Amino acid sequence: MQVKSLLLTMGIGVVAGAATVLMIPRHSEAYRMADDAAHTIKQSAGRMLDSIRGD
Repeated sequence: MQVKSLLLTMGIGVVAGAATVLMIPRHSEAYRMADDAAHTIKQSAGRMLDSIRGD
């Protein structure tokens, strides 16, 4: 039950963060920093999945 609660909390946090970023103007430094962080996380997650799969 705790894992389900953790995933739900993380999901809510991700949605709230995404909604906040959508309200920031695209040309601002904060938007670019958030976008760079999102791309870095996506790349890291992809590498982690590839290493788990053994590719």
